[in-house]
Amino acid sequence: MTVEVPAGSAADLAAAIEHLVRRYTGGADVWRHYGKVDLRAGEGGVTVDCEDERLERCLARDLARVLAGEALTRTTMEPEVEELDTSTLGQSIPDRFVRVAQAWPDRPAVRADDGELTYHELYRMASGIAAAVEAAIGGTGGQVGIMLGHGRRTPAAIMGVLLSGNAYVPLDPGYPAGRLRYMAEHARIGLVLVEPGTAGLAAELTGVPTVDVTTVQARDGAGTGPSTADSVAYVLYTSGSTGRPKGVLQSHRNVQFQVRNHVTRHAITGDDKVSVLSSFSFDASVTDLFTALVTGATAVLVDIRTHGLGHLARRLTETGVTIYHSTPTVYRYLLGSLGPGDKLPSIRVILLGGEELTARDVRLYRKHFEPHCVFVNGYGATEVSFACQNHVTMAREVPDGVLPIGRPLDGVEVVLLAPDGERAALHGEIVVRSSHVSVGYWENDEANAAKFLEVDGVRAYRTGDVGRRLPDGRIVFAGRTDRQVKIRGYRVELGEVEAALADHPAVGQVAAVARPKTDGTSEIVAYVAPVGGHHIDAVLLRKQVGTTLPHFMVPAAVVVLDALPLTPTGKIDARALPEPTHRGTAQAPRTDTERLVAGVWCDVLGVPSVGLDENFFDAGGHSLLMATVARLLEERLGREIPLHRLFQYPTVASLAAHLAEETAATGGLTAVADRMARRRMACKPGRQP
Repeated sequence: MTVEVPAGSAADLAAAIEHLVRRYTGGADVWRHYGKVDLRAGEGGVTVDCEDERLERCLARDLARVLAGEALTRTTMEPEVEELDTSTLGQSIPDRFVRVAQAWPDRPAVRADDGELTYHELYRMASGIAAAVEAAIGGTGGQVGIMLGHGRRTPAAIMGVLLSGNAYVPLDPGYPAGRLRYMAEHARIGLVLVEPGTAGLAAELTGVPTVDVTTVQARDGAGTGPSTADSVAYVLYTSGSTGRPKGVLQSHRNVQFQVRNHVTRHAITGDDKVSVLSSFSFDASVTDLFTALVTGATAVLVDIRTHGLGHLARRLTETGVTIYHSTPTVYRYLLGSLGPGDKLPSIRVILLGGEELTARDVRLYRKHFEPHCVFVNGYGATEVSFACQNHVTMAREVPDGVLPIGRPLDGVEVVLLAPDGERAALHGEIVVRSSHVSVGYWENDEANAAKFLEVDGVRAYRTGDVGRRLPDGRIVFAGRTDRQVKIRGYRVELGEVEAALADHPAVGQVAAVARPKTDGTSEIVAYVAPVGGHHIDAVLLRKQVGTTLPHFMVPAAVVVLDALPLTPTGKIDARALPEPTHRGTAQAPRTDTERLVAGVWCDVLGVPSVGLDENFFDAGGHSLLMATVARLLEERLGREIPLHRLFQYPTVASLAAHLAEETAATGGLTAVADRMARRRMACKPGRQP
C-alpha cells in the first residue's frame, strides 16, 4: 500500500522510516524476523510492503502520522489505549486492564473450553470477585489462594484478587494434598477462591474461608483498586533444594516489564489470540494471560491435562491462535498428533521455553507452519521470566545440535560469572542482571541470600545454569552448577525428591538422578537402601512420595539396593548407580484387546513388554504420553476415547476390559479394523467415501 507524503512536510523521510522501525521492533535484528519489509519513497508517496499484512497496515497508518509531524506514542495502532512503554511500568496490572476493558468492552477477552467472556463481562466478573475478597478478608497486601481449573473463571479470579489489592497464590487441585497444605500454610493464605469441584478439598486442606466464584454476582467496575506498581502480584511455588517448595514473589511493575518486552518484540496487538496452556501455578501462564489482557488480545485457555493433545490441535485451529507458547515437550507431542501434511496456519509466533531445543524442533516448525511464522527459543526462570530469546525464521540456516538461548531482552543483561565471582568473558554461571528480577522468595532468607545479589549496583539473580558465549554474542546453555534438572519443562530440585523419599522410616540411603531417555527427554530415577533389616517395597514407596510431590517430580522408577555405592570420600557415587530395569509383572496379554492395548503401551513407553496389572505411571508414563496412547488407540479402534478414561483405567487389564465392553456393542475388533481400513481408503486423494 502507498502512504502519501504531505505537501511541504518538514519530516525527513529516511529519519521517519528509521524512527518507525525502531519504535516497532527495538532494532532491525528483530524486525528481520517478520519477513520481507520494504519502505520505498516514490512519486506517489511511500510504498509499504510487508509479508505480514497486519503489520503492513499498522506501518502505513503510523508512517502517515510520523510524516505529518505527529509524535508517535503508540506502536500497536490502538488509539484508545497508550502503548506499553516505560510509563506503564509505573502502573498496576489493573490500571492497564481497566483501560483496555473500558476501551474495548465487546472484544473477546477469554476463550476457554467452558465458554467465553468479553472484556466487559470479564471486568464485571472480576469486580464482583474483588468485592467478595474484600468482604471476606477486609484488607489489602495479603495472599489469596486460587484453587480452580483451567476455565474462563480463573482469569476473572486472578484479576479480581489483583483488583482487591492482594496477591494471588495458585493452588493446583491436581497437586498432592500435602504439598497444597504446605503452600497454603507457608503463604499465610487468608482466603481461597474455589468452584464446586474444589470447595471440599480447599476447606479440608487449608482450614481458611472459601468463596465459590460460581456464586459471586458480577458487578459494575468500581475502578482499578488499591494496588500500586510495587505491590506483590503473585506468589508462585517452585521446587526447593531443601525439601520444601519456594514461593517466588513478583511485583506488578515487573510483570508489566516482562509483558512489555513480549508485546513490543512480537508486535502483539488486540487482533492477536494468545494461547494459555500452562497451569496457572507456573510463570508461563503469567506471560500469556497478561500479554492478552493488557493489549486487548484474546487469551485462549486450553485444558490439555483434561482433554489431551488431540484436543489442543483442534482448539488452536478453531480459535485461530496467533501466539503459541508451551514447553518443547508439549510442542513435540502437539506436532506428533498432526498428519504429515497438516499445518497450523494461524500461528505467527511460536515461543518455546523450559527445555533445550534442537535443530529437529526447527525442522518440525518448518514442516507444520506457514512461511510468516517465527520460531522463538526463550530462556528464563520463574524468578526472571524470559531473559533471552533466539529467533529463527523459515529461511535461517540452523546447524545440527542444541539451539543457543539467544541474546538478552531489552532491560536485561546476562552476566557470566566465574567461580570466584568475577565476570567471565566466555564461560560461567548465567546471572540475570536487571532491576526487574523477582522481589525474592517469601519468608526464605537463606534462599534469598544464595540466589539474589547485586552486580555493579543492579539487582541480579543466579540461575544456577552454566552458559557459553558465542562469538556473535548469543549464549549457549552448557549445564548446571547444582542439582536442579528439567523434567518435561518443569523445574525439579533433586534434593526435594530425595527429602520426600527419606521421609519413609525404612529408607536409610537415598539418591535421585535424572537419566536420559531414548526420545531425548529425561526421567527421574530414585535409588534407596534400607535401614538395618527393614524391607522397602519400591511400588509402595513410589506411591507414598506421590502424596507429597507433584506428578512431574515422582520418580519414574525406584531401585532398591542393599547399599548405595560411595566415592573414596564417602559421598554417594552417582556414576556407579545401575541403570533401572523394567519391573513389569510377567503375566502376558490374553485377549485381542489386551494385546492391542499392551502393544500401544510398549510403543509409547519404549519398553519390550508390560504386565497386565502394571500401572501406566509406574511403568514410566506421564500425562503427555497418556495423550499419545489415547491418540493411537483412537486410530486403531476407529472411535474417540476420552482421555479421562485412560486415567480412570490405568492398567492394561482394566483398560482392555473397559474397551472390550464398548467394542462388543460395535461388532468386535475385526469389524472395527475393517471399518478403519475402509475409512483410510476413503480418505485417500481421488477416492469418494
